[in-house]
Amino acid sequence: MQQAPVPVRVAPAASRSAYALICALAAFAGAVVATLPVHAFLRGLGAIAIVAWAADRVRVVALRRSPRSVRRIELDGHLQIGVTTGGCAFDHGRVLPDSYVGARITTIVWKPDRARLARAILLLPDMLPPDDFRRLRILLRYGRSESTQGDPASHA
Repeated sequence: MQQAPVPVRVAPAASRSAYALICALAAFAGAVVATLPVHAFLRGLGAIAIVAWAADRVRVVALRRSPRSVRRIELDGHLQIGVTTGGCAFDHGRVLPDSYVGARITTIVWKPDRARLARAILLLPDMLPPDDFRRLRILLRYGRSESTQGDPASHA
């Protein structure tokens, strides 16, 4: 009988790279809106919407200073996830196959138990200590949510 992997518990920190990426994306989107062939009023509304979006994303994702920010992630070998937010809310759910695990970026797509819509968590290397980031990526890549899925790819 195979033993389940040790659960991973991590607390993402503020990220300079997320801050830079959000600002660069907002600047690019603002440049596109500025060149649109529409009335100046509509271009101004577009610019205001982009700035509002960027400010929200910087606060929630990059700086982690919002009640909606992910403060703690607990992931087990069966891809069950527990997420604690800045507002001290705890949600439990399951990781979906839409998640992406890469060396420079990892996204955890998960669905809370009593929710209709899935949520996503962006993780960059500077958000976690290197060992925790590696352990989390390994568990996401090789974890199994059901016994019917068979052995992980490393056991094939």
